[in-house]
Amino acid sequence: MNKPLSPVLAEKLATLKENLSRFPKVSIAFSGGVDSTLLLQVAVDVLGNAVLPITVNGAMLPSSEFTESQALAKTIGAVPLVIEADVFSLENFVKNPADRCYHCKKFIFTQIKDAAQARGFEVLLDGSNWDDMKDYRPGIKALGELGVFSPLKESGLTKQDIRDLSTYYNLPTATKPAMACLATRIPTNTPITPEALAAIEAGEDFLKSLGLSQYRLRLLGDTAKIECDPDDFAAIIKNRLSLIDTLKKLGLKTITLDLAGYNCGNMNG
Repeated sequence: MNKPLSPVLAEKLATLKENLSRFPKVSIAFSGGVDSTLLLQVAVDVLGNAVLPITVNGAMLPSSEFTESQALAKTIGAVPLVIEADVFSLENFVKNPADRCYHCKKFIFTQIKDAAQARGFEVLLDGSNWDDMKDYRPGIKALGELGVFSPLKESGLTKQDIRDLSTYYNLPTATKPAMACLATRIPTNTPITPEALAAIEAGEDFLKSLGLSQYRLRLLGDTAKIECDPDDFAAIIKNRLSLIDTLKKLGLKTITLDLAGYNCGNMNG
């Protein structure tokens, strides 16, 4: 582990461990992102093998993220249960209303909870953190309705706290860019199709290959709007021709770069 934690962060970590120790065993909705990875690490530290990570695989998440999550869990010492979720069977996912995330979260977490309970795990945890309360997160309502416990949030851990603790635990996710469901790249009330999600995933895979630190490929009809950190604009321009060629092969006709840069939640509302 790295240098000692600050007194404030050390106290938050102690609170997190105390919150986790209240349960004899837990299941964790595990995506392999920054938050759920730290939660899994600390839970395994506290509860050992009485922890069941559950990963949902589906069209709404990049296949590369799924693969990485499975390898990451293995390094922590846990083997996730994998659930396949057909989000296209959910009408309110396809229609993409303003509260799509609520319906999708309810749909997915109901399956996670059922799978956990079928294996004797009554307590289900997720990686929501303190900062999630500040953003538009309709999915949080679904978690509350299903009785999902969010120990990172309850322990007062912010996103930066979680990154700092991830560094402390030498987790590779400490500097991992924020990740979100691919459907967040499509404007509200624009129907979501398998083809659209596949195009977004392939386009973002190319952006990732350029070494960008944070990025999104927003889909506006047949127009791609790229958002990234302004420091990465040079990489976009340098690889402009190959980027255009890649995206046009995916059926996109116009390729744009948002000069305002990456901004979380641009498709909300």
